[in-house]
Amino acid sequence: MTDDRILVGKLGKPFGLKGLVRLVAQDSSVPSLQLPLSVKLKFRGKPDMDLVLLEAKVHSGKIHLLFQGYSTPEDSAKLTGGDLFVDPSHFPPSKEGEFYLFELKGLKGIRENGEDLGWTLVDLMENPAHPILVFQAQESDQEEILIPFLEIYVGEIRLSEKRIVLRNPEVWNEV
Repeated sequence: MTDDRILVGKLGKPFGLKGLVRLVAQDSSVPSLQLPLSVKLKFRGKPDMDLVLLEAKVHSGKIHLLFQGYSTPEDSAKLTGGDLFVDPSHFPPSKEGEFYLFELKGLKGIRENGEDLGWTLVDLMENPAHPILVFQAQESDQEEILIPFLEIYVGEIRLSEKRIVLRNPEVWNEV
């Protein structure tokens, strides 16, 4: 079921002659996963595909993947544009003080003094400079609060409490 799976990126163009395809990654931990593993590929307007990821390697700072049954550039070109989803159970546990970005979704925003802001982290947007945290206000299903994922604005992340400390709200509108 893809509802529980984590979007790790979008598949790009084929790379090389062996059927590798580039991953435009949202999560750079894919090469550290234990392979082979079952993944889900989703396309807009097409049926989902269940695939087996055989290999993930980094070449020139880019992640390239090899899937079972796709051994030529022509074969792997059929996968271009698909969103790649991985079951979260395939990721090793986070180390103390570390986290995967997908673990942040659902956290409640609080001030440094512990006051609940009534916001839930619903998404992370990639930005060339830094990720942007997207919060949804509880009293409004339409209002989004965008906060740069920078130390000046984001404090302690308390995964066990499902809380994220947000700093300096008085200057967020100036960003």
